[in-house]
Amino acid sequence: MSNKPFYIGWQAEMSPEHKRLLKRFLIPLFVLIPVLIIGVVLLQKQFNNHQFEFGEVKEFTGVYHHSPYPILTISDDILPKGISKSALLVGYGKFGAKGTMDRIETQNGQSFNNKKITIKGSLIYGDEKAVIELTEQDNSLVKVHDERQPPFGVIPSNENVTLIGEILDPKCYFGVMKPAIGKIHKSCAIRCISGGIPPVFRVQTSRSTYDYYLVVDKEGNDLSESILSIVAEEVELTGGKRIENGWNVLEIDYSDFNRLLTKN
Repeated sequence: MSNKPFYIGWQAEMSPEHKRLLKRFLIPLFVLIPVLIIGVVLLQKQFNNHQFEFGEVKEFTGVYHHSPYPILTISDDILPKGISKSALLVGYGKFGAKGTMDRIETQNGQSFNNKKITIKGSLIYGDEKAVIELTEQDNSLVKVHDERQPPFGVIPSNENVTLIGEILDPKCYFGVMKPAIGKIHKSCAIRCISGGIPPVFRVQTSRSTYDYYLVVDKEGNDLSESILSIVAEEVELTGGKRIENGWNVLEIDYSDFNRLLTKN
């Protein structure tokens, strides 16, 4: 017959042997659990420091450009230090700025392209990029200045590049949503881009740095509707690279683009 003590749960005292057995398991467990919790926290991907000045409407003065998407090259010092002066314009909610700016131009009976204007909106910024939401929609224009400015310029690179990255919507990514990448944000990004917000191709250049490209077709036209199926996916795109009005631009050839859709 075994001499090992039999454990009885309702007894007031536990046998010394059972106490030692529990200590062998519980002490390492109490040490391991905090270590695991700390490890999980440290291994989590950190949120970026992108910002959306929600509810704060400011005035921005600069030169307005139609191409490749609505852009305001800001001439005052209203932007935070280190942020590009070439601010991409987006509409209120999940809509692009083109429709809003077209209506404002129609109301004023003139094109604003390459003209100095003052608009009001809410600033979104991060990773050296600026986006302005036309929060007050058709009432966003403050003033059209008299002088016409030369375009910021197009710098063609005369080279085709093949890049791997992710197509995202810049309004959410640069400040409105966290996180705003990957499949977890796919449905939202599709709605934003289908609503006219310009598609931006994010390409990782190092562990923590990225390049950003506005995506257009070979004629420089919007192709948002054509790329919805690959939004928020890691894809490989081939096209011509250039810089226009302060933004990198990637011109996609439809034959290459369709081939990539088939492959992916």
